[in-house]
Amino acid sequence: MEYNVSRFTIIIPLLSNTPTEAFEETLASVLVHKPEGAEVLIANAAGYSDPWNTATEGTVFIASDHLSNPMDVLNEAVLRSQGDILHILYPGTEVSADWTQNILQLFEQSQLGIIIPCVYDRRKPKRIFSLGICYKPEGVLRTIRRSQWAEAAQKRIVPHISAVFIRKQALTQIGLFDTSFIPQISYVDAAMAMAKQGWETVVDQECRIMVRPNYLPAANAFTWGVQIERLYFRWFGQNSTLAALGKHFGSFGIDFWRHLPKFKAFQIFFGRLFGLFFFGETLTFFRRSRKTASKLSIADPPSAIIPVDFSPPDHNNSSAIEKAA
Repeated sequence: MEYNVSRFTIIIPLLSNTPTEAFEETLASVLVHKPEGAEVLIANAAGYSDPWNTATEGTVFIASDHLSNPMDVLNEAVLRSQGDILHILYPGTEVSADWTQNILQLFEQSQLGIIIPCVYDRRKPKRIFSLGICYKPEGVLRTIRRSQWAEAAQKRIVPHISAVFIRKQALTQIGLFDTSFIPQISYVDAAMAMAKQGWETVVDQECRIMVRPNYLPAANAFTWGVQIERLYFRWFGQNSTLAALGKHFGSFGIDFWRHLPKFKAFQIFFGRLFGLFFFGETLTFFRRSRKTASKLSIADPPSAIIPVDFSPPDHNNSSAIEKAA
């Protein structure tokens, strides 16, 4: 069955702090290689004037400079999109010919909500930068790269900020992206919420995208620590177990030691402490802890696992797991 590309929308968020050259590289590669009939939306929060007149090639600029929150900008583009399948590309990524060829066919599976592409490092074209992110039960995010597929396949796989394909129906069903989170954490939160609704996630290694990592949005280390804690306790019970709770607190020390001697170690550590004690997700968790303890078992609840296909025909790549923060 051939997918109708007119139901496919490519979204590029252009934020006020986005380097112009990063955005233009991404847009140029999309316009050169986009499937005929696909919609291209630019969530323009930077007041970009389109000097190359790309609007004549079908690009639609959505004026979003009245919004300061990056997830508000992205949500507005999602609401304005016409496609059933959304492809969100952050500036700094570059696509190649036929990069959507298998993607649109895979989305014929009615329960498929997210497809994670294989993203390569533009500086080292043979090096895989990301095959998504593994969200471990103890609340640790690690970027999947080249090996340890067996370990990764047993954990939650969520999108990396660089690129993702997502079903609009699934995203609107969960109320779009949570704007109280920074972009990468909001992506993880959305994937968790979609999984709870029964939507599946797969990794497609044949879809290859390039990225310049230095162009991707970087989070303040303190803010990252705060939001990691918020995310963990929001989804405790869906993603974690009582056995993993101890490992979660143990990760405080590991996180601190890993980033020494940089000041970032202290920023993340105190950010996590702040997130632990001063946010509603944590308070809600402790209020319901007695009820939760009686219901949780050592293993993750089967209904909470995202099925991940790591072995499509002719796929031979493997992945390595490294820290995303």
